[in-house]
Amino acid sequence: MSNNQKQNQGWVDLQINGYGGVDFNAPGLTVDAVKAVVRRLAADGTAAFLPTLVTGDPEMLIAIVRTIVAARKTDGECARRILGFFFEGPFISPVPGAVGTHPVEWVHPPDLALFDRFQDAAEGLVRMVNVAAEVPGMPEFVRTLVSRGVMVSLGHEMAATPAELEPCLAAGARAFTHLGNGLPNMIPRHDNVIFTALADDRATVMFIPDGHHLPDTILKVYLRAVPRERLVAVSDAQYPAGMPPGDYDVCGARARLEPNGLLWNPERKCLVGATTPMARMMELLQSRAGATPDDCRALGRENPLRLIGLTPDVLD
Repeated sequence: MSNNQKQNQGWVDLQINGYGGVDFNAPGLTVDAVKAVVRRLAADGTAAFLPTLVTGDPEMLIAIVRTIVAARKTDGECARRILGFFFEGPFISPVPGAVGTHPVEWVHPPDLALFDRFQDAAEGLVRMVNVAAEVPGMPEFVRTLVSRGVMVSLGHEMAATPAELEPCLAAGARAFTHLGNGLPNMIPRHDNVIFTALADDRATVMFIPDGHHLPDTILKVYLRAVPRERLVAVSDAQYPAGMPPGDYDVCGARARLEPNGLLWNPERKCLVGATTPMARMMELLQSRAGATPDDCRALGRENPLRLIGLTPDVLD
C-alpha cells in the first residue's frame, strides 16, 4: 500500500504510546519531537490519534502533556491530528499479570485530585481513561469521570468477574482496553472479563490486531461475536515502532524488539505494546481474520471517533 493510499484511508488510533523513536512516556519530550511523530504517523497511514500515557511519575506525565498541548497550539497539523489524550494508567491493578509492563511503584488508587491535575495540564483534552474495575472505590470514580465527559475503559485488571465489572459498567464505563491483553495468563473459564466484554452491548471492545497480541482465532471470534459497531482496533504502538530490532528501555524496563516486530519484556515475559502501524493492522485483519474493507473503515476510523465523542468532520 502506498503512502497516498494509507493517508486516504485516514485511520484513527486511540492508543499511541510513541512512535519512530519518540516516547510519550519518558522525560525530555520536545515540541519538535511531537511534530515529528505526527508527520511520521501520517506518512504511515494514521490520520489522527490519542497520545497515550501509561502509569508513571505524575510530575513527568504532566510535563509531557503540557509539551503535547504546546505542539497543538503552535502547529496546525498537530492540532488536527492529535485529538486529545488517553491515560492508560495509573488507576489500574498492581498485581503481576494485570499490571503488565506498567511500573508498579506508580500505580495509584482512584484519585480525582490527581485526575484533575492531568486534565488541567491537558486543558480539558483527556478524552479517555483506563481503570481496573475491581479496585476499591472505582465505580464512584468512573461515575464522576463520565459526568465530566470522559470516556472510561476497563483494563489492566485481574480476572474480574461479571459481578465485579457490573458496577463500573453501570456507572458508565463504555469500553474494554486491548481485550485479551493486560490480563493474567490463567483466568476462570466462564466468569471472566473476555466473555463479559463480548456479551455486553453497552461497551466497545478495543483490541490489538498486530499479529502478536492475539492469535488469528481470537480475531475471528471478535469479528463474529461482536457487532461491528462495538469494535475498535488500536495499535498500542510504543516508541520502538519503526526502529531496528534490538533492546530498548520501555516504561523503565528492558524490552526487546524482535525482527518480526514482537516487542516484549524478557524479565516479566510479557508484551510491551506493539510496533505495527494501523495501516498494516487493517491489512492483517483482512488477510488473517476475514474482515472486509467496510469492517476496517468502521473499526479503524468511524468507531474510534464515535467512542470518544467526535465525528468524522474533525479530520477534514
